[in-house]
Amino acid sequence: MATRTWAGDDSTTPNSWSVAGNWVENSVPVSTDDVYIPAGSLDITAGLNQSAVTLNSLTIQQGYTGDIGSSAGYLQIGITSGSNVFITASGGTQFIDFGASTTDVSVMGTGGASTGNSALNIIGSALDVIDIASGNVGIARPPGDTATVTTLRLRGGNLYVADGVTLTTLELSGGSASVYSGGTTVEVFGGTVNLVEGAYTTVTIWDGTVKSGTVGTITTLNANGGFVDFSVSGIPRTVTTANVNAYNDVNVEYDSSVVTISTLNQPGRPVTVSWS
Repeated sequence: MATRTWAGDDSTTPNSWSVAGNWVENSVPVSTDDVYIPAGSLDITAGLNQSAVTLNSLTIQQGYTGDIGSSAGYLQIGITSGSNVFITASGGTQFIDFGASTTDVSVMGTGGASTGNSALNIIGSALDVIDIASGNVGIARPPGDTATVTTLRLRGGNLYVADGVTLTTLELSGGSASVYSGGTTVEVFGGTVNLVEGAYTTVTIWDGTVKSGTVGTITTLNANGGFVDFSVSGIPRTVTTANVNAYNDVNVEYDSSVVTISTLNQPGRPVTVSWS
């Protein structure tokens, strides 16, 4: 196990992960190494297929503004199961493929993103927990990309979950998420989530906003507070069971000619359920 620090400034072949001269220690990372990509270091645009390497950790440090890979070629790198990835970029656009690693990814910051794009782009076939405190993150956003994620936690920033994602749980306490993939469980404690497409097994909201324009079915909706808005789309859709529980102020808005709620359970306490 060793520490490897990216510079990217080899005099002959800069920007290539696989060139020793681009690393401060003059050595290309191998399995079990800890890799740091610091502020001020350069883009990583070549030598991107590192799928045979399983790092102990990967840290993109605060202030890094370079590009890593592209939509046409991700940086492919493995991470030891149970280890962490820490990303606090301040600019640039990064594309990282974690392969079959069951890793946790913590995102504390990213650069900005142009319309229709994400600053940090992640894929992987066995991602465990992705925790986002700030930034602009896309999961399998470029067309044709796929990913599998056990838990997505959004505490701030912007998240885009594409239709190629297999998602078990989304937990939202802040920020804004657009979800095209469907999922097993969505829990909203704050922020705004737009369920654009896909079927969802259980959606529970305590505060914040759930917007649903999805063509898929929501099997169970638990509205314990906040705002559930079905008016964002005129697409016919179904909620099998809606439990409106007035633990907090709650508003569910839907057009009964478009949205079918098969079973609606309302409390005796005051609650707003509006429809056309």
